Amino acid sequence: MEMLAVLRERYQAPGIAAAVFINGRSAFRGGIGVANLETGMAQDGDTVFSIASISKTMTAVAIMQLVEAGRVRLDDEIQRYAPWFPRKQRPITVFELLTHTSGIRHYRDNEDSDSGQWMNAFRHYQTLEQATRFWRNDPLLFVPGAFWSYSTYAFTLLQAVVESASATPFELYLLRHVWAPASMTSTRLDVAGRIVPRREQGYFWDDARRHLERSRDEDDSYKYAGGGILSSDEDLCRFASALNAGVLLKRATVAEMYRPQLAASVRSFSEPDFVPSTGQALTWDCGVDDQGRPYVEHGGDNKGTISHVINFWQQDVVAAVHTNVYPSPQLGRAARNIAGLYLRS
Repeated sequence: MEMLAVLRERYQAPGIAAAVFINGRSAFRGGIGVANLETGMAQDGDTVFSIASISKTMTAVAIMQLVEAGRVRLDDEIQRYAPWFPRKQRPITVFELLTHTSGIRHYRDNEDSDSGQWMNAFRHYQTLEQATRFWRNDPLLFVPGAFWSYSTYAFTLLQAVVESASATPFELYLLRHVWAPASMTSTRLDVAGRIVPRREQGYFWDDARRHLERSRDEDDSYKYAGGGILSSDEDLCRFASALNAGVLLKRATVAEMYRPQLAASVRSFSEPDFVPSTGQALTWDCGVDDQGRPYVEHGGDNKGTISHVINFWQQDVVAAVHTNVYPSPQLGRAARNIAGLYLRS
């Protein structure tokens, strides 16, 4: 709790919470501060929040389950599952979508008001075809497979893969095959207007005015698979622990997901400091700490909430941490430090 207090002070956050699992069992759950400044609800490890881009890891597990079942191949072209998606200069594969090498762009700040990201974030899309309308005809950033560039929109196409291959709505598939088997009781899609118990409120720090502002209620229907899932720190730990235990996928499949996937020739198009050949696993980021221990991790930020989960899979130590204020820089380092307390014990 002392580390959480230090982090809360550093970020000037209304609240911060974390959870740690060892060998599939809870070793720590706690929080400091409040999840909602208006109601005073306490922050804790079971507080529900937008996990933003960590959603991608759950989508990736769904894809790999369908690969195991023989319903999807990683080298399949996306049009097999989304025939409405326009063909580009070269076919885009499921593998390229999972590893951010498809050439599909990410958000951009200079969208026009009719189709821009900040406009669509407040609309509800009934279908994936509607949800991709504002970007799917854009030219690719590069020939698929040639470079690496992070893309949330690519994962909207992976939602189409899950739904088409399983003949099941995305949320129902995740509930049946990911969340329920992993005993994740607080996890669901962030559907606009849905009442969610224990949900926190996110905030933005306005540096010019020197005060906090409440985040806006966006509609995540344009990015459910890439950034539209709600969960808790405890559920994130349950998810990663279930992967480690072979509950959600075969152990060989998990090992494949966790290893670097890209050749040294694949360079980053968008982030000069990132080395895809050593850092990009199947959706997860991967690395090795200063003690030589391999890990996978993923972070997310959305609606005034920042979160991070890290999984030292060989030791089966998982840590998740989040704050309800943006920005909260270097939260990934905080997650590694929290996990480190239990790796040494």
